[in-house]
Amino acid sequence: MEKQFASLNLDTTDPLSHSPTETENSQTPLHSSSSHTEYDTHQCPIFTQEVDPLLIKTSLEDRIAYLTDFLNFTSRDAEIISKIAPSVHDVIPSLVDGMYAKLFEFDITKKVFMTRNQGFDGPLPQTLEELTLDSAQIVFRKVFMKAWARRVLTADYSTGKTWAYMDKVGIMHTGASPFKHQRTMGIAPLNVPYRDIALTLGWIQTVLHTAILQLPESTCPVSEKVEAVSAINKVLWIQNDLFSRHYIGD
Repeated sequence: MEKQFASLNLDTTDPLSHSPTETENSQTPLHSSSSHTEYDTHQCPIFTQEVDPLLIKTSLEDRIAYLTDFLNFTSRDAEIISKIAPSVHDVIPSLVDGMYAKLFEFDITKKVFMTRNQGFDGPLPQTLEELTLDSAQIVFRKVFMKAWARRVLTADYSTGKTWAYMDKVGIMHTGASPFKHQRTMGIAPLNVPYRDIALTLGWIQTVLHTAILQLPESTCPVSEKVEAVSAINKVLWIQNDLFSRHYIGD
């Protein structure tokens, strides 16, 4: 299943190497409040925001505004992710290795790697049994999964380009290609069950949370660990929504 993330081979340089859309050029205004919310208070909101359910289906910018507002993803969340990124960065190689090992535990997720991935022209195994974690295509694909993980930790979450990229990650797994170069070259798009995408994101979330919580106190005090876990959680759930919206059309 990592084929889906991995196929973003443009991400190692410029994953959005096409004419920027209005959303990509836009800035996402993140609230400057703390990422913490007083969840133990249950006061009735002063006013109820109006959200157009049709507009958030068609406008990525409006959808991101709704998602970030609902999850209370603020500039502080973006700041704390950027702050802990250098300390968590070293976990990415083991995260990718572990994710592949997990996907190899089940035939339905391992079978994905029997299909030739975009940009790979090396040998492919003939049987599922011959496919190993050291197979050439698996090694090749790890490069791109690492690029996606680094992007989660280092992205500028105030720009529409970041969210447009994450939305394209979602689109390209549904059997449609969001990348012009893929359509031009006639490259077959991916078609991966949302079930496995959601499970993989959940697995990644656990690894990143664990890495943050295991940071020494001298590097990251407990208060910042709490903030960082919350912030990463919000980003991955936004990415999850940018997958699911293209599957269920909601």
